[in-house]
Amino acid sequence: MRLLCCHCREITELAPDAEPLHACPNCGSTAVPADLDDTATVTLTNHELRILCIWASNYAEAIKNSPGSEDSPKVIYGILDHLSTQTDAALSMRQEMADLRGALPGSTVTVYRNGEGTDI
Repeated sequence: MRLLCCHCREITELAPDAEPLHACPNCGSTAVPADLDDTATVTLTNHELRILCIWASNYAEAIKNSPGSEDSPKVIYGILDHLSTQTDAALSMRQEMADLRGALPGSTVTVYRNGEGTDI
């Protein structure tokens, strides 16, 4: 079985009789790994992909302080990093804001989440 850590993208090969893993041997993530032998091909417009990714990253950030969800942003951003190699579209609000900051280098961009501002 070939397992992919959705956080660091490290591939771990397990023999059929191997002990089950409880964390990624590379980064220690406890998120459920992906089975590399179980893949799908999906066709979306860049806009549809952006919508799904932005919602997923916002949700992951919103639940990161909930028990058992601490790795959620790391997992989502690992997946987004992988997807970003396949498109030029910004797939998260974080990337959208970073692109905006790059286009307007003399400006300050502040993002507000739950009433708290963060300069990016």
